[in-house]
Amino acid sequence: MTATAKQDQPICVCLGLGVDSVAMLVGMEQRGIRPDLITFADTGGEKPATYLYAPILRQWLRDVDFPQFQTCRYVPPIATYRTLYENCERHETIPSLAFGRKACSLKWKRDAQEPLRKRLPENVQAWSAGRKVIKCIGFDATERRRTYAAVGKELDEYDYSYPLQDWGWTRDHCKRVIADAGLPVPVKSACFFCPAMKKAEIHELRRTDPDLYEKAIALETGYREGKHWRGDAATTQGLGRRFAWATLPVIQDRQLTLFDCGG
Repeated sequence: MTATAKQDQPICVCLGLGVDSVAMLVGMEQRGIRPDLITFADTGGEKPATYLYAPILRQWLRDVDFPQFQTCRYVPPIATYRTLYENCERHETIPSLAFGRKACSLKWKRDAQEPLRKRLPENVQAWSAGRKVIKCIGFDATERRRTYAAVGKELDEYDYSYPLQDWGWTRDHCKRVIADAGLPVPVKSACFFCPAMKKAEIHELRRTDPDLYEKAIALETGYREGKHWRGDAATTQGLGRRFAWATLPVIQDRQLTLFDCGG
């Protein structure tokens, strides 16, 4: 992406409030690329540190004259639940990622942000003129094979951009860039009950946020005792996919650096 991209196409940034997406914003500011819209999809289950980071980033955005990020949530048309956790709890299940699917991300992340993008005047004008909108996603250079799988009408409406990959920024480099910009480095953005969490991260959650850890265990227990449970032979044993979080042994803090982080 170049600084001249905005002359032809509106730029929308997908913000996760984690290392990659924050570094992407810093890099865009350094290159004179000003986004038209920044959106953060809140599943209702982010870690407390992520919510605490929001006002820090808002101040930085004011300082560099970037538009403020807009928080959005998926609103189910009929159901009464309002968060991903409540959705899973109501249906006695766990996030679809634990079953090898991505419905939780598509519904609670992608679909939540789309109404704001549809209403943005710059986007409406571009689409009316037959131009696509640039959607910037923060996948760093260590994730070269990772891209967003656009489908259907998305292919006609958006050009997908991965600035960190274009710039060759690894995750470690992203952290340095954020620190050099005078910002604290954010924690990894993820729900506190995310099946993608590694074992060391699960232990860290138990240590730093025991209440949230217990809520995650309660969700897992609801699945294992609910209508979708297929017994000990089930492929998905719990939030750890092949294992249940509740089966992990309690380890001491000093052991975390030695623990297998392979997830």
